[in-house]
Amino acid sequence: MKKVTLLVLSFAAVVALTSCGGEKSATKGREEIIIPCADQGRSNAEFFRAASVGKSQDMATSKDKALMITKQRLASLIGSKIKSVTERYVNEMDAGGATEFSQTFENMARDIVNQELVEIAVTCEKTFEAEGGGYETFIAIEVSKDVIYNGIDKGIDKNKKLEVMYDREKFREKFNEEMSQME
Repeated sequence: MKKVTLLVLSFAAVVALTSCGGEKSATKGREEIIIPCADQGRSNAEFFRAASVGKSQDMATSKDKALMITKQRLASLIGSKIKSVTERYVNEMDAGGATEFSQTFENMARDIVNQELVEIAVTCEKTFEAEGGGYETFIAIEVSKDVIYNGIDKGIDKNKKLEVMYDREKFREKFNEEMSQME
């Protein structure tokens, strides 16, 4: 029995010694990749922002692709935030027809977001020659939360069904709460 115990302890000691090779870095041999314009593509409480890259053999096409992809990302971000605000707002509504309000509101908001994306500002644009030829354009854009909110507010004013159930102050409060979470 002592031989078995001694054998087990010896085996455990060998395993422990061979597995303890000191500290190992999880990033050993890795190099961080710095993506141009990425920092300018982070949203905060005041602005919806997005960043992306477009690649093409033609410089103008790489710029167009970058802008189109970045606008799509921005629209998706805004859409998800508006959906979240709407869900929170509707959950606190006491009125009947909250589901109809929610569906109508989300459709209207989606249309307004697409219209308001014309008011974007390009905050960063960098074009590089790509390895193997062609071009890569990195771009970051932003749109003010106020532009989006005001567009939604105006859209509600034009829709009598929505206007009846709409509490402007409560919606603004929920909208600002969602935006502050982006800090």
